[in-house]
Amino acid sequence: MSNTGWKEDLARDLESYAIGEEPSAFEQLRAPTIENWTTEVRRVGKEFKLVVKGQARKHPDYDDGEDICTAAAFWFDRKERFVRTAHRLYMLGEQRGDEIPIDGIGA
Repeated sequence: MSNTGWKEDLARDLESYAIGEEPSAFEQLRAPTIENWTTEVRRVGKEFKLVVKGQARKHPDYDDGEDICTAAAFWFDRKERFVRTAHRLYMLGEQRGDEIPIDGIGA
């Protein structure tokens, strides 16, 4: 992905994901990983955006283990392997293990 043509890169990636392709092995190795992640829907004016929160690994701007929150997700892999924001691909590690009690949601 280049900074100069990010809209074109995003459109190309979304089109490839929509037909079942996934990031190349090289892209996956280069991408930062989010461990212990969870999703959150945030309201922005009258719109909503999906973000992923967790601990960074291999991120160029954050130390390993530092808490991060992505920009709005344009693509969230249905098998929970990766997420694509406007400017970055993130690989997803282990999801945060919030357990629901056996009797359902706790009171």
